[in-house]
Amino acid sequence: IQYFCEPKFDGLSVEIVYEDGIYQRAATRGDGERGDDVTEQVRTIPAVPERLRGEYPDFLAVRGEALMPREAFQEHNRERVEQGKDPFANPRNAAAGTLRQLDPSVVADRPLTVYFFSVLDSTISFERTSEIYDRLPEWGLRVTDRFELVDDIEEATDYRDRMLDQRDELDFEIDGTVISVDDRTACERLGATARAPRWAFAYKFPARSGET
Repeated sequence: IQYFCEPKFDGLSVEIVYEDGIYQRAATRGDGERGDDVTEQVRTIPAVPERLRGEYPDFLAVRGEALMPREAFQEHNRERVEQGKDPFANPRNAAAGTLRQLDPSVVADRPLTVYFFSVLDSTISFERTSEIYDRLPEWGLRVTDRFELVDDIEEATDYRDRMLDQRDELDFEIDGTVISVDDRTACERLGATARAPRWAFAYKFPARSGET
C-alpha cells in the first residue's frame, strides 16, 4: 500500500468553487456543513486565480489553506506596530482574522496566500491522491512541494519525523502531517466513520511552548 504524505497547514481552511474555469464562490469550512461566505475576500488573494488555465474540468470544488507566510507575517506585524496597532499573536490568527474582515480591500492589503491540497468535487475523477497534486498546478492552483509518495507505513512515519524536525525551517506554519492511502478506489472501499475518513490519518505535532 502506498501512502501520500503532506504537511498539515496551520491556517484557515477555505473551499473554492470554479464553474467552466471561472471563480464562483468561496466559504470557510465552518462546522463541516455550514461556513462563512468569503467569496469577495478570497478573490483578492493573488494565489487564487480568477480563471483556471489548461484543460480544466467543467466543475471543480477544491479545498485550500489560507495562511500568512512567516516572513510576510513578521513584516506585517512590524508595520502594524509602526502604525500604533496591536500585532497579531501568530500567523494562524492573522489569516483567520483577515478573512473574516467584511471589507475585501483590507484583505487585499494583507499578505495572504493559499496552498491547495484537496479536490472535494469535480467532473473528472482521480485514481490516486498523488494525481491531484499533479493536476492542481496545471490549472494554476498552488500546492506545496513538501509532499511525498511512499511505499509503506514505516516510510510515512519517517516523513512525519522529518517534517517535525524541519518545522522551523519552513516559510509557513504547520501543526502536523496528513498520511493518506494513495489509491482512491481503496479509499472508497475503506469509507468513513461519522467523524473521520478511515483512509487518512492526521498526526498533530506537540503544541509550541515558551516562557512569557
